[in-house]
Amino acid sequence: MSETAIANLMKVPEEINPLLEILWEIEQYQQQGSQLIELSEIGLEDFSEVTAQSQEHSLSIQRTLDNLKRASPIAAPMTIRGF
Repeated sequence: MSETAIANLMKVPEEINPLLEILWEIEQYQQQGSQLIELSEIGLEDFSEVTAQSQEHSLSIQRTLDNLKRASPIAAPMTIRGF
């Protein structure tokens, strides 16, 4: 199971939670002094869709963590020095 969990984790494409991207954009506008931010400026047309994507993303991360917790450890081929 360990090899499967690690192999699956390595195949997963890198991505950022969509809500974190929106929060980052909002912070950028606030740093520029914009107090009132229009939703069209941050490209947020359908908040419910982004929220659903975010929830799916969070569930995927939780499933991955659960799989890694259940996985058996694999011995390293050599001792890591310095610890």
